[in-house]
Amino acid sequence: MAFKWLEKLTQLRESESEKGNDSDELGMTLAVLMWEVAKSDFQESDSEIKTMTAWLEGQNLGLTQQDVIQLLDAARNEQARSAGLFEYTRRACERMSMGERVQLVEQLWHIAYADGVIDKYEEAAIRKASELLYVPHSDFIRAKFAAETSWQREAD
Repeated sequence: MAFKWLEKLTQLRESESEKGNDSDELGMTLAVLMWEVAKSDFQESDSEIKTMTAWLEGQNLGLTQQDVIQLLDAARNEQARSAGLFEYTRRACERMSMGERVQLVEQLWHIAYADGVIDKYEEAAIRKASELLYVPHSDFIRAKFAAETSWQREAD
């Protein structure tokens, strides 16, 4: 009987540990996808980095501002070594609802708009990510227009 209590305690700790890893892995996944867009035009702007930082801080990942900065640094390195988007979009599909994936695509558009110029490579990266996230094309377009409208309001 005493061992059953110990077994349950061990299982509880393992599940809590897995939840932490899921959150860390999701954060890395989101950050790598955002870097893919930010770097697709071969330039990283401060406004793009600020946009990524603010969005990650606003997610329920339990990250402080310092954690987000460290996550973005690690994700930058991981994105540079990455062979493509598939691994990250697969992880996102496993952990995120369709609504959350649509929000992610909108965030990718916000990053692209952050420096005031939508490069054809940024658009191609977002389109590819959106397709791999199984986001319907109509939601892809809505996300683009929502980000564009937001950017125009901020620019005025």
